[in-house]
Amino acid sequence: MQKTRLTITGMDHEGCADALTEVLEAIDGVDTVCVSLARNDATVQFDETVATRERLLAAVNAAGFIGETEQAQAAIPCTGACGHCQRS
Repeated sequence: MQKTRLTITGMDHEGCADALTEVLEAIDGVDTVCVSLARNDATVQFDETVATRERLLAAVNAAGFIGETEQAQAAIPCTGACGHCQRS
């Protein structure tokens, strides 16, 4: 599993974060998603043999948002504080 943090531009309200969560969770290979409206980001844990960062970004952009991959991916881990993570 790999974890990445995407900076998201274009989210205006919690409904945007909910919609983006659904978009990212629908991608094959995605395990957990935590979208934060307050931080304008999404932390995604995924199976890199099935999904890619490029696929994640393409889905974000297709949903009408602008996504960028952060270089320091492990610097800000998802804490689950946003309440959107689906953890087992």
